[in-house]
Amino acid sequence: MDEIIENDDKRLETLGIHRELQKEFTNFSTMSFAFGIMGCAATIASTFNNPILLGGPTTAVWAWLLGSVGCLCIAASVSELVSAYPTSGGIYTSTAFVVPSRYRASVTFIAAWVTFVGQLATPSSVAFALAQMIFAAVTIGTDGAFVASKGQLLGLYVGINVALGLLNSLPTKVLHRVSKYYVWVNMLTTLVVIIAIPAAGRGNLASSKSVWASVDDRSGWSNNGFSLLLGLLCVQWVMTDYDAAAHISEEVKNAAVAAPVAIFTAAAVTAVLGFFVNISLCYGIRDLSALPGPTGLVFSQILWDNLGRSGGLVVWSFVIIVQTMVGATCQLAAVRTIYAVSRDNALPDRKILSKIWRTTGTPVNAVIFLIIIQTLFGLLYLASFVAVNAIFSITAVALDVSYMIPVAAKLWIYFNPESDVKFEPGPFYMGRWGYLVNLYAVTWTLFETGILVMPQVLPVTANTMNYTGPIVFGVCGLSWIWYKLYWVIRSFLLGHRLLNDCCLASFLPSSRRPKIDGYLLRERSKPGRKNRDRK
Repeated sequence: MDEIIENDDKRLETLGIHRELQKEFTNFSTMSFAFGIMGCAATIASTFNNPILLGGPTTAVWAWLLGSVGCLCIAASVSELVSAYPTSGGIYTSTAFVVPSRYRASVTFIAAWVTFVGQLATPSSVAFALAQMIFAAVTIGTDGAFVASKGQLLGLYVGINVALGLLNSLPTKVLHRVSKYYVWVNMLTTLVVIIAIPAAGRGNLASSKSVWASVDDRSGWSNNGFSLLLGLLCVQWVMTDYDAAAHISEEVKNAAVAAPVAIFTAAAVTAVLGFFVNISLCYGIRDLSALPGPTGLVFSQILWDNLGRSGGLVVWSFVIIVQTMVGATCQLAAVRTIYAVSRDNALPDRKILSKIWRTTGTPVNAVIFLIIIQTLFGLLYLASFVAVNAIFSITAVALDVSYMIPVAAKLWIYFNPESDVKFEPGPFYMGRWGYLVNLYAVTWTLFETGILVMPQVLPVTANTMNYTGPIVFGVCGLSWIWYKLYWVIRSFLLGHRLLNDCCLASFLPSSRRPKIDGYLLRERSKPGRKNRDRK
């Protein structure tokens, strides 16, 4: 095992990284972590309102089937990159190794910030959904007598973020132990949902026509096909954050194999089980017009209708437990992203957020920062539900765009053999056929992000506007401007320069390899001036 860790460290050194985090995650706990971040039944419960209320059961079933194929291609493409470059930065650091040198610094900088925003939105959306789920359980338990207010929901949301933050501040060994057993609870809960609803609702199930061949357009677009596509948010949100396992790869033993295998396996299992969860739920719908019901969540209402109050509460309680662990894993991935982006000089924080606390061996500063940002996201709920719902779309769009950038760059290398960069595959490699998968992944990402930034309902007003597009692409534009202005001026004045050759170290012999302090910025001294930042 020591030899494996030593080989992992040598691989990181060739990428210009010195490992600070402890390697505690094994192959199994990494697999559990990757499957856990998708959540399956619990995460479907979070966004199942979207396809059902916009297009009915048919939209839910076919949108999942269509979207999961694209998601699997993205997952496979991400796995290749993670295997080649297993770092806490995840996919955005892969960008630095596959983008042509002329555009490397600016594109990597933009990719880092898109990843950063997506990772901030992910645990926020999960925690908000968890708060809704907990209060839905109270509503079921009181036979609909209790309905949470905005203030109560927001207070619980903040409390959840703080509690999960405390968990993610603990030593890595504790997180490994928690992740190791979580996969079984997740799998069991999913199978119970698949079996229990049709078994308990026998004789009162929906017709096959309403499930498979009857789009009920409620979006206002007056187009059944487009209403079906609007239901993609569910599958795209559930099956995103593929590179979460990459963000803990510096804490994983044999990361170049364990992380990519965990990513693709988790995506494949979630795609199959999620499809059956959708079918089970759709057959369990008694009255479509009565949804989402007093609980506010279609999933919990279906459980209540078919299993009764007691049975529904038991199953729903396990769904909540799974969602809690999804929140913990998502927050952990986000914290490691903040740590990596700060370490790589992409944040104006003087690396404060990348500091490791000696008592825990974890980046607690990054945890505190994330909780503050999550709280600010939650305040959107005071404006409108549509505004806070945009966080779910931001998660899917921002993360998928961040994956598309290095995958597209890898395709560019393939079709341009004379490129000044070469892709050096890791153990997980699909060969030439992989480029077809990469091409479909890029095409699908362009298509589904175009759908997810569209308004979900018409007419469009300030309250129904989908703010996902302006936020995500605004981040791209502003980060590019920031890169061009602030960092270039800073490099000129202080003697630092943005690292246009950030991957140079991996292509040079060890005797000629420069010391790299982060992917985006390399420190250089001007003649006659001592570099104050050199350690």
